[in-house]
Amino acid sequence: MSDDPLAAWLRSFVAEPRFLKKYPLYAGVLARMRPVADPSTDIMAVSFHDGRFYLHVNTDFFQKNPRYLVGVLLHEVHHVVLGHLTHPKFREPAHPDLMEIALEISANEYIDEPLPGGVLLRDYEPLGLRPHQSTMRRYERLVELRQQEKLRLPDRLRFVDEHRRGAVPPVHQAPVQRLIEEALDDLGDPQDPPRLAGKTPEYLLQQLDVQGPARPFDWKTALRMFTSLQRAPRHSYARPNRRLPQRIGEIPGRIYTSREIERPSILVALDTSGSMSDEDLEEIGRQLAQLAQHTRFLVAECDAVIHRIYPFPGRLEAVMGRGGTDLRPVFEPLFLRTHRVQGVVYFTDGLGPFPEAAPRIPVLWVLTGEEPFLCPWGQQVRLA
Repeated sequence: MSDDPLAAWLRSFVAEPRFLKKYPLYAGVLARMRPVADPSTDIMAVSFHDGRFYLHVNTDFFQKNPRYLVGVLLHEVHHVVLGHLTHPKFREPAHPDLMEIALEISANEYIDEPLPGGVLLRDYEPLGLRPHQSTMRRYERLVELRQQEKLRLPDRLRFVDEHRRGAVPPVHQAPVQRLIEEALDDLGDPQDPPRLAGKTPEYLLQQLDVQGPARPFDWKTALRMFTSLQRAPRHSYARPNRRLPQRIGEIPGRIYTSREIERPSILVALDTSGSMSDEDLEEIGRQLAQLAQHTRFLVAECDAVIHRIYPFPGRLEAVMGRGGTDLRPVFEPLFLRTHRVQGVVYFTDGLGPFPEAAPRIPVLWVLTGEEPFLCPWGQQVRLA
């Protein structure tokens, strides 16, 4: 099968009504990728050359296994729109094998179609990998496990495709932006656009830095302040047993020591009062996307009252509020207990009353304005 008939076949396949109805944005992306017959590829691979994305297709494999075609095509689209080929952060990692696993898990997530094997999220959830995590967060978690000598990998891992074929150097994200935007244009102006890789097109564009990068901020370091200590029991022969104290050294007793909680429950409070500009809220949205790469959290939208609270969905939608400012409702003890909060990150310009007494949990004030903020407790940082 030559390249031109293969390209015509792919265009025809993605325009087929059943595929187009179920995967309209995927069809738009695939229609702009060039397929090439490549028998040196086991199944399929994706590459980027001279401003264009290519699909390297082992046509013999799919003639024998047509049931896998849709799933593998979705897998390749995920690699592209998540920036796996083009974003510098995925290049030259310290642990290439762990990066390959993280890439594969993210590319397979949200695919319900049959796949010819592959590394799946469910196989790594017992190790702390979670749904909706970023590829980089998954990679970092795998590195942590390796450094703690808690990671045992199979001798051979079967991937769906060959990642980053051709060792393409990092490029700007504009080609991915253009691919997503043109696929979105094909749909006209939908009120609720379908998702790509489980995310809205707008969120993907933001993650690719095509709407402007977030101001530099080291969230990984900032989150260390929320690592709390919890008393946990352990047994020691040096401690008398409460029931048999005379048998010290034979029957262990129980003592309590502190251990760190690696994934504390964080509440992110957003000041949605009228004094917060649209530019402030756009920047906060970018910061939340960065923060989400390191931890999961709840978002509370509050001006003078708390309007709503929800798990962060991956991007900041239109917020509720825009009234006066009161920074106190979020710190009500009952509210914090109800949501089992172990730390608060509060985005605000600081132009409102705050509680006189500090809560019993760590607080990080992220200030968007230049006005002095006189709260005597909590840590303060400014988005420069």
